Amino acid sequence: MQDLEKNPEQDPRAEQLAAAHWQARRSPVAWNRLKPDVRAELTEQAGAWLRAAEQVDLVAPATAPSEDHTALWLDETGGVWNDVPTSDGGDLVLPLVHAREQATSRAELEDRGHHFTLIGWTR
Repeated sequence: MQDLEKNPEQDPRAEQLAAAHWQARRSPVAWNRLKPDVRAELTEQAGAWLRAAEQVDLVAPATAPSEDHTALWLDETGGVWNDVPTSDGGDLVLPLVHAREQATSRAELEDRGHHFTLIGWTR
């Protein structure tokens, strides 16, 4: 089993997990009101949880296994989306529902309140 010590490159999902865990505690203090060092410590703990979960295949790795892979995303309603490779490195995603759908910017969807969770990679 890989060492679960501090990772110099924190998984971008770690803060999301730490904030969700904090909210689940129903603390009267909002996540963004916590002292930065407290948020950093909780985020590091969440990073360790994610690394452990990756090692036993409970969550997808934070990075693609190869350049041939694109990310699969799950939104808050259970919809599955797939990244669309673009030559300019854009952030287009396509819902994995109907072939006639057009790709949409994931950033724009997030701006409209959608919340995406990385669930895997595809080729």
